[in-house]
Amino acid sequence: MTDARSARSVEVDVSAWAVIRDEPGGRDQNKRWIAENADAPRERHWLWKYRQITGDGSESALTDCAEVFTSRLAVAIGLPAAECRFAVSDGDLGLISRNVTPHGFALNTGATYLPEVEGYERRSDVSNPDGGRMRRDEGYTLDAVERVLESVGPPPGIDDLSGFAVFAGYLVLDALIANGDRHPGNWALLERQVDGARFLAPTYDHGSALGAGMTEANRRDKDPEAFARRGRANPFEPRKQLLVDLALEAVRRSGAGLWLERVGALDGAAIQATLEAPPGRLSEVASTFVERVVLENQRRLCHGDVAED
Repeated sequence: MTDARSARSVEVDVSAWAVIRDEPGGRDQNKRWIAENADAPRERHWLWKYRQITGDGSESALTDCAEVFTSRLAVAIGLPAAECRFAVSDGDLGLISRNVTPHGFALNTGATYLPEVEGYERRSDVSNPDGGRMRRDEGYTLDAVERVLESVGPPPGIDDLSGFAVFAGYLVLDALIANGDRHPGNWALLERQVDGARFLAPTYDHGSALGAGMTEANRRDKDPEAFARRGRANPFEPRKQLLVDLALEAVRRSGAGLWLERVGALDGAAIQATLEAPPGRLSEVASTFVERVVLENQRRLCHGDVAED
């Protein structure tokens, strides 16, 4: 076993780490910010997330695998993303996701800025006391996102692309990993506190990707290529548009073809290396399903093939 493979199989035991604060919101109400010691600076804080369960409550979902695999795939194509690692806390499986907010910045989600765009309206759901699911917002379009990002710089560390060009990369990543959950709370801007300058934040929160919420029986019975071809950008209007369609349109508008070039340059071995998990996290059925989904979406992105079955 190589050193690199050994590193990818490591679980970080965070049982004794200091709890900094709870993180309310979302489907997981048990998230919390932690650090190796209570005095660690904010950029060394990590968000602990328990492994979730499937919608029917019958088994563990692969939310931890989805987040860690996506973090690695982002690194493989040079896309700014939250660093994620497999973790365990008091025997519970989960992951940690590193804080993406540098010192001297504040982070606000896209939902903060979209109301400034004409035609956007947050649609509430009376069954949800927090104001409704963001995925139902009216006017949440690629045009609206482009408007928000007109004068927004790229994430810190990137100098040769616009904020929108990097966001196009996020949509390419979504299409690669079958992530239909890019709602306005799942991307953000960094505001520099000294002057108010705005920058796109690294991408984060990909626990819905790669069919993470499916049961083992679902994965065994479903054709992964067909699953990949049905991937839709659920929160965006127009409704039911395919993830690959949205990604290719964003690339066309922004001129950021480098993301497609980098995805196309990944060979099978490089992709397999991003999809490794510690023992007991991922069955052979799930491993095969996830890999075939990524390979099919890579093919579709790089060949412009967006046809459904």
